[in-house]
Amino acid sequence: MFQVLIAALTAVAGWILPRLLAVGGTVVISATVLTPIFNFLQGKVLQSLNGMPADAVGFFQFIGVFDCVAVIFAAYAMAIGMKVAKAAYQRAGSKSDA
Repeated sequence: MFQVLIAALTAVAGWILPRLLAVGGTVVISATVLTPIFNFLQGKVLQSLNGMPADAVGFFQFIGVFDCVAVIFAAYAMAIGMKVAKAAYQRAGSKSDA
């Protein structure tokens, strides 16, 4: 009985472990590479917007342009991270099955 359970658990671990490691690796790369790049670009955009006259900056803050820029950059970072994780997950699955 235990031999069957051990064999099943070993098969499941062999199937899921490469996928989890691939997705985990892409999350780490995304957090250490992509996020700082997008934060830098967001800072540059916000810095150029802050260089405008005070009335324009106040109006932009009132209508939420600064929040919109932050949401757009966060969405792009998340979308790229998800695409990379999906590609790594599929590649890890195809290599382990072959």
